[in-house]
Amino acid sequence: MPKRTDLSDTFCPVGRSAELLGDRAVLLILRDLFFGNRRFEVIAANTGLGPQLVSARLKRLEREGVVERRAYQERPVRHEYWLTAKGKDLFGVLYAMRGWAERWAYRDGETGGGSAMRYIHRACGTDVGTALVCPGCGETLGYGDLKGEPSPALRAEQARRGRA
Repeated sequence: MPKRTDLSDTFCPVGRSAELLGDRAVLLILRDLFFGNRRFEVIAANTGLGPQLVSARLKRLEREGVVERRAYQERPVRHEYWLTAKGKDLFGVLYAMRGWAERWAYRDGETGGGSAMRYIHRACGTDVGTALVCPGCGETLGYGDLKGEPSPALRAEQARRGRA
């Protein structure tokens, strides 16, 4: 397999972003962190990634300042992974990817007639669809503002894969 070109020192902002975010494992881990899953075992189970890969990517996200590790248990020592301000700022990137996928990545009827994931604005209870601004109250949506509800099709997939 050919070695990837390192883009960490390019002046191109898309190249710099792609250096970290161009990895499927990183995106899936971030998705889980945005849903409040902070423990290694839960992240590994929900993403379907192997433990070595999850460990390596979490270490990289920590080195990059996207997450910080916090001990939640002394014996044996166990950690949770919390998004930093830098990590929380990636919410818009993943939310935009979700919006694109809801519009373009599914065949007609594949998700059961609606979105794969329904997002509800925590502040006012409005289903926001793929909007960046809440259609109910006009608030700009950001990290922590939404509650996700998987569609029946997504719930069935999660059950088949053995995760909640």
